[in-house]
Formats: sequence, C-alpha cells, structure tokens
Amino acid sequence: MTSTLSQRSEPGVFSAGIITLTAMALILWVDKAFQDVTSAPVFAIGVFFLLAIFYKPKIVFWCCLPLWAFVSWRLYVMFTATPGQEADVARLWIRLTTIGIGGCLAIVASAYRSKLDSVRFQLIKILEAIPLPLLIADSAGRIIAASSATYSFSGLSKENVIGFRMPEVLGSHLLEEADENWYHHWLQSPEGMVFDAELQIGSRRSNAKVGRLGSGRYAMMIVIFL
Repeated sequence: MTSTLSQRSEPGVFSAGIITLTAMALILWVDKAFQDVTSAPVFAIGVFFLLAIFYKPKIVFWCCLPLWAFVSWRLYVMFTATPGQEADVARLWIRLTTIGIGGCLAIVASAYRSKLDSVRFQLIKILEAIPLPLLIADSAGRIIAASSATYSFSGLSKENVIGFRMPEVLGSHLLEEADENWYHHWLQSPEGMVFDAELQIGSRRSNAKVGRLGSGRYAMMIVIFL
C-alpha cells in the first residue's frame, strides 16, 4: 500500500536562532534598564519552553549553549561592575543555575516529544497497512491518513479525503446512541473507547468501528469500515 502520511515537519535552525537572539536582546535590555538579576530567567524559561515544543533536540541543544554563555557573561559584567555586593552572589548563582537546569530540561523534553512523534508515525504506518477501509484523524478531526482500500471502497480520491475534517467526508447515524452527532460524541469520549456507527463515505454506506486513541494533541480518531 502507498503511504499517505509524511512525518510532521519541524521548524529549522533559522527560526530557532531568531528566538534565541530575541531572548538575548530582552535579557540585555532588562539588565541595563532595571539591573534586576531575577527577570532574565523568565525570558530564558519562555524560550526553552518554545524550543522544547517545536524543535528537535539537536537544535534545542545548540540554542541553549549560546544562551547559557550569554547569561554567564552578563552575570560576570554585572558582578564586576558592582564589586563588594556579596548579598547578590547567591541571586546571581540562582539565576545561572535556573537557566542551566531549564536548558537541560528543554533538551530532555524535546527528545521525549520527538520520540512520541516517531512512535505515532510508526503506529499510523502500521494502521495504514491494514487491508481494510479505514481513516485516521488527528485530535482536531483532520484526516491525516487512509488505507489504499479506503479509496477503492468509497470511490473517493486521495485529494478528496486527506486534509479534510471527518464531518466533511463522512455522514453518519449512530447505531447505539440516540443522538446523531457522532463526531462530537467522539470528541467527548474517553481515550480507548470504541463505539459502533453507520457511516456514509462517498457512495458507500457501511457499519464501522470508531475509536479514540490517546489524549491531548496526540489523540487520534480511527474509523474502520466493516
């Protein structure tokens, strides 16, 4: 069977560099304008959060290094400019340690997210290979994959299926539920739940199994026509 899914593309080094440089500029501005050593970690942690969500671990690592070095340099400048203030030493070390730990956590979180994305991609590829008509949708109900049997079963082309939301492709009537809005029924159902539905796809009307796998942004809807 021909796959209809490609792995999720991620932002590149250029945008990550812009985010990192913006954080450096904000830290420099805060240091000069307010002379406050406690504000910089807020910007740094915010950057780490964005990097961990959207970027690969290698990119996160190479962005954390210059940011940590920049913060270390700023601490050195601030400390040498106002010598003798021993009470601020602890605050400076807390700032440096916080950003260092935050960077390490961002790298770990990015690696974990990338692993989840890889497992999800492999799972979808396996589901695509099932010799039955089936659709796979993401947490928003957008169809991201379908088996080759789906097209011959429904008479629809790939261009009329992939990228559309489930309600735009399927009509239905729940066999086991009183309401007819199966789509919202699925959205509100707990993960792992499977229910029966009678679905219309293209020129075919068929009984189907509708299930929800996972939760949050990694949730998937799987529809298997019987």
